[in-house]
Amino acid sequence: MLRVPNTSKPGAAMKTVEIVPRPRTRIYGVLVAKEEAIREKGRGTYMRVGRKARDHVRWKHKAYRGSVDLRRTDAEGIAAKVRSSDPEDERKLLSSFLKFVDRYSDDRVHRITIEYQ
Repeated sequence: MLRVPNTSKPGAAMKTVEIVPRPRTRIYGVLVAKEEAIREKGRGTYMRVGRKARDHVRWKHKAYRGSVDLRRTDAEGIAAKVRSSDPEDERKLLSSFLKFVDRYSDDRVHRITIEYQ
């Protein structure tokens, strides 16, 4: 029997998501404000963690381990890093984040690029 060594460590891969808004639209502020409004009502699956900053936010999911780090880009877009120690939770976290963006972006998204690192 041929054995292939497992060279990948769980959670070693990280996914970077770049969200580019349509011209003359803002998306970072809209999504952060929407998450905050949902959380104030006692609902939602994301919660903000860490200190409050103008151009950076970290969200944790209610059910999945890991976090989503969002940064505002120069064009008012989003550069997000999705990380988890469990590959399955990382996959679910990425899926959940993309659904959140799709649901609350109100057609402001021009392009989404996912880079597997």
